[in-house]
Amino acid sequence: MNFRSSFKSAIKALLRNKMRSTLTSIGIVIGVSSVIMMIGLGSSAKLTVRDKIQNFGANGFSLDFRDRPLLEKDYVTIKKMLPQLRYITPIIRIKHTPIRYGTFESESVLFGITNDYLFMRDWKIQAGSGRYFFDSEITAGEGCVIIGSTVAKKMFGYYSAVGKVLVIQDRPYKVIGVLEESGSALSGLDFDDTILVPYTTAMSRFSGDKVIDEVYASTYSDDMLDYVISSLKNYLRAVHNIPIGAKDDFVITTSKDKLKMADTISQILSYLLAGVASISLIVGGVGIMNIMLVSVSERTREIGIRMAIGAKKRDILLQFIIESMTLSSLGGCVGIALGLAGYYIAVTVLNWPFLLSVFSIFISFLFSSAVGIFFGFYPARKASSLKPIDALRYE
Repeated sequence: MNFRSSFKSAIKALLRNKMRSTLTSIGIVIGVSSVIMMIGLGSSAKLTVRDKIQNFGANGFSLDFRDRPLLEKDYVTIKKMLPQLRYITPIIRIKHTPIRYGTFESESVLFGITNDYLFMRDWKIQAGSGRYFFDSEITAGEGCVIIGSTVAKKMFGYYSAVGKVLVIQDRPYKVIGVLEESGSALSGLDFDDTILVPYTTAMSRFSGDKVIDEVYASTYSDDMLDYVISSLKNYLRAVHNIPIGAKDDFVITTSKDKLKMADTISQILSYLLAGVASISLIVGGVGIMNIMLVSVSERTREIGIRMAIGAKKRDILLQFIIESMTLSSLGGCVGIALGLAGYYIAVTVLNWPFLLSVFSIFISFLFSSAVGIFFGFYPARKASSLKPIDALRYE
């Protein structure tokens, strides 16, 4: 019996028990679809994280202070000292800031910044919806505000927000611009639920002092980054009187550091999720082995007749392996289709990019076929090891 004849016999045997064959392959369907979805979602999440980090600036870095914050005069000195900096902005963050317009009240996160923050994050003003801060407004610490689209919707509805007066902590602020939608973080944090004021305004009206907890900056090119960071460290250690050998009281994190960390976490999560999803493939394989063992018992007389008329052990072995591999392969194909559909729906809802990985599809199909061969081998061997005379006597 050649492979073609064995394949036809295997298909006929499977079609005789359509319902059982379908139920047997469900484990493989679930396993393959889960693997496809987990690998796809892991890749999409990784790209989404990279995009959000790169919005921070390809040559960007953040400067965070632990015990001793940065003084405004030091910020001004750093800005003048390092012409390699394309953008630099202090950040003063005030959480749960109460806002009001008429009878509408809410809370948002307030940031004290300069326009450089918007340029680094690639946050743009909506067309026809205002402007950025004037330098004079930042210098004078004036009461003007740029708001995110979420704030604009919940406070002003469908009316234009530009020119309106928003009350923040019982003080009036004129809305000069509305930002384009930026979406949300993977944690669910809404970037559009944001109020932006000049950092000088934040220091004088909200924080009450002239200190800065964080700085964002970026250089003109990648090759300037090391020099700028080294110069910054030397300056800050001198200003803070940090002894030689002592630890810095500040942390500088580059975009590369954040990307590396994000890639590592995403990779680990992808492997973990794919590993968990693969467990269902093993369960599906055990189901195939169980059904194939039942099939061997049910068809013992048939096996005896085949052997009696000339079928060899390898023919019987091949037929049962083909049956189990066909079951798992068909389940794999259905699982791939369902996995891609589920993955597409998930990324559409999450507003993540859809990344079609031919490699993951190929590996999933190959693995599902391998599961069929592996778990089908024992029943097939058991069938081929039967003695014709014993098989013919089997009731």
